[in-house]
Amino acid sequence: MSRKTRNLLTISGLCVLLAACLALYFFIPKGEKENDGTTSGDSTTSGDVTASGDAGEITVDTIESDAIEQLELKKKGETSYVLIKKGEEWKLSGQENIPLDETKVTALFSCLNPVKAAKTLEKTVDALSEYGLEDPAYTVIVTAGGKQYQYDLGIAVPVEGGYYGISSNNSDSIYCFAENLVSDLDIKTNTLIVRDELPQMEQDTMVYLFVDNKKGSDFEAAVVDEKERVDSYSRWNITKPYKKPLATSTKDWSSILGYFDSLTFGNLVEYGAEKLDKYGLSSPSANITIRYFETTKDYEPKEDTAQSDGESEVPEKYRKYHTVKLCIGNKKGESYYACKEGSRDVYLMNGDVVENMTKLNVYSAMDHCVYATLATKIKGYDVKYGDTTLSVTRTPVEGSEESSKEKNIWTLNGKQVPDEKESDFLMPYSNAYLLEYTERADNSVKPREKKPVLTMIYHEEKRDVTVTYYPYDGTNFYRVDRDGMNYFLVDKRSVDDVIKGFKGIEKIAG
Repeated sequence: MSRKTRNLLTISGLCVLLAACLALYFFIPKGEKENDGTTSGDSTTSGDVTASGDAGEITVDTIESDAIEQLELKKKGETSYVLIKKGEEWKLSGQENIPLDETKVTALFSCLNPVKAAKTLEKTVDALSEYGLEDPAYTVIVTAGGKQYQYDLGIAVPVEGGYYGISSNNSDSIYCFAENLVSDLDIKTNTLIVRDELPQMEQDTMVYLFVDNKKGSDFEAAVVDEKERVDSYSRWNITKPYKKPLATSTKDWSSILGYFDSLTFGNLVEYGAEKLDKYGLSSPSANITIRYFETTKDYEPKEDTAQSDGESEVPEKYRKYHTVKLCIGNKKGESYYACKEGSRDVYLMNGDVVENMTKLNVYSAMDHCVYATLATKIKGYDVKYGDTTLSVTRTPVEGSEESSKEKNIWTLNGKQVPDEKESDFLMPYSNAYLLEYTERADNSVKPREKKPVLTMIYHEEKRDVTVTYYPYDGTNFYRVDRDGMNYFLVDKRSVDDVIKGFKGIEKIAG
């Protein structure tokens, strides 16, 4: 390597070293020196600096929470808030009428018991300006036990974190205060106010939902008596938006109830708002009503208190009912303004949660089965197509000595169906059992034929259910009428296959 090359490399190395030194000079404020966590002087709970149990950590003051009488936070010299203890309660100065959550207030004081610092620094002539302490970013003033403590905090400490600051009880030192002296106390006072809470409900204790939408369709569902149920296996009926009730989906209804059973408010926007209209809450876009019950203290649950579909068997005398009413206002970003009915405390609520409740897809919530009760659970049924009528009855009998299993005797138009032909005989019913609604009917479609293509009358223990299939578009669908509920369509080919199956069993009996 030539001398010229070596000289060039040496000069380059010196330049890099010089740059590093300059960076350190400007990065670390002048006068800083490490403290090993100990200082001279007596060890007291305030004023003097004492070493903590952790190496390199200093306890500046120890202020007991129970002794605190007042706390003030200033930002750039302007008061952010003042907390004053009056009797046993904490109040915000100037807003004494607002109730505060005592637990949240006292949680603020954890950063004062003790007040910690990572190290002390040498105080020089230019120290105040150098560390941002001529015009402190934060000032914390605490009155406790008749004594006042003040902490002026300047710029953030590079790398290690925290803030440079001065304690009024030891103004000769500059501390690197722990970051929580700012992060714990620099809060929005709304977070300290007692909040309206929404109850957490179990799904099997919910009995009523109503979403009253100012724009768009309303939604209403209720738990009903067995005789009023659209389907015997679904304890809920959907009663809006349609005039005739619908059964709820056994597959999806639990997910839909999940939109309502664990509601929570987000941030408090305004306590005791005088003008709700600016939030869209004087005339809400939606009002949500939820009714549920709690069991009384004297209720003793049995081993099985719920049926397979989640229906509660808690007797009425052990139920205490509650109603929650929620108002939804304007949208703000990804949230909505919301409040409890009758309250003037305005909160934000998660936008997805609100839209899940207010924009329910009824087609997803409803049961899509046209009729889904097994043939072995009803007394019989009638089938009508063209000029043919088939009447089927079921008579359950006890099992034989060889088999304890219950047996059914089937008749078709008064003639008994042979046991060996039972499976073939029930196949058309099974195919009808699988029929499902496919989509909403369009009332503007005017079919050429109005005579029904198939009618099935199901004879349940306490009622009859009539399902009739009508021509629709002549190609893809039939329109279904179930006891007057005729909002939906079914696949035409599937119904034609059911009719074909019934034609095939006319000669089985006899």
